[in-house]
Amino acid sequence: MLITRRLGQQPELAADDALRALADHDWTRDRGGLLAYYPVSRGNPFQELLYSRLRTVGLTPLPTYDTATTRDVAAAVAGSGLDLVVHLHWLNFVLAKAKDETHARELAKGFLDGLGELKELGVRLVWTVHNVLPHETRYPELDAELRQGVVAAAERVHVMSPRTREVVAPFFDIPEEKLLSVPHPAYHDAYPSWMTREQARAELGIAAGATVFLLLGRVQPYKGLTELLDSFDRLGAREPGRHALLVAGPPGRDPETQAFQDRLLTHPTAYAALAKIPDEEMQVYLRAADVAVFPYRRPLNSGALALALTFGLPVVVRDDTGAAPHLASSYAVHYDGTGPDGLLDALDLAGRRLTSPQARAGAVQAAARITPARVGGAFAAAVRAWLDSGGSTP
Repeated sequence: MLITRRLGQQPELAADDALRALADHDWTRDRGGLLAYYPVSRGNPFQELLYSRLRTVGLTPLPTYDTATTRDVAAAVAGSGLDLVVHLHWLNFVLAKAKDETHARELAKGFLDGLGELKELGVRLVWTVHNVLPHETRYPELDAELRQGVVAAAERVHVMSPRTREVVAPFFDIPEEKLLSVPHPAYHDAYPSWMTREQARAELGIAAGATVFLLLGRVQPYKGLTELLDSFDRLGAREPGRHALLVAGPPGRDPETQAFQDRLLTHPTAYAALAKIPDEEMQVYLRAADVAVFPYRRPLNSGALALALTFGLPVVVRDDTGAAPHLASSYAVHYDGTGPDGLLDALDLAGRRLTSPQARAGAVQAAARITPARVGGAFAAAVRAWLDSGGSTP
């Protein structure tokens, strides 16, 4: 039989794909169903890794892309006897096209009303807290209200850090009884990983003896761009020529990012690949680096952090990030992001202490604790236990 397309890859056919998933369902199982999820991230394999073990508990993951399509799927499944879990992810899309605050409030209300309609159709709702608020929110108070509304509608709130309730508390509250705690998965086997450090540096033109700090992913102000480059320059003044900064990812169009980009392009010891990095090239930048840096201004979870550990990269993180309590000093340097010299001293310390084989081994071991198989299995088991408990509270 000729395969003409992969199911779940085309938003306009999501409802049809749901019906196909129903047709293929193992009806001999006592409990089972679909897990519809949106929005869908195609540039990051996070969702596929998280859902990699769902079928072992009788759930078929299905991308539905938006509320309207999800409502169509819910209507099709109604009365089938199957569970329909709707899993919400990033909520920045809700207010992204708001013309002004009044319009933003209308969009938020419409989204929450849509969730109410889904629940009336028998949907079981779970939301993953990826960020505190959208990185570049224009309406922080309204975004906080939106998240509180989603928490109220959801039966479970998936958190990837035990510090999530603490970090988000100034903006919204998550009742403890709604928590579903499963960590962010690492990225084993998600990207090619065969290149040597020597080859990677040769391809990028980076000196073999330099200590290379890596900032990976979207280049946007929330990642602490200005603080990073200022601290790196001060470090270079201490020890000229010893360190290099490698930045890889697509830049934003805001003034701060543009200023950061302009400085990078004329910097004698900074290297920049300011574009989306293809999957097959990701290893080049990860293998070329010694230490990954995460000076994020409102830190909670980071896929780039999990990716760095997967490739055995030690890390520099703020001590208020959600992951900080689980990152051992053998492969991580924590710093106070509110102090004037915190990042500078952290870079200095990391360059001296985290470039050893032992530090890399520690990062590899940390990633081994959150392999996709382990995390996917834990997520599947947690969702199955929630559904089997019957009620909306434990």
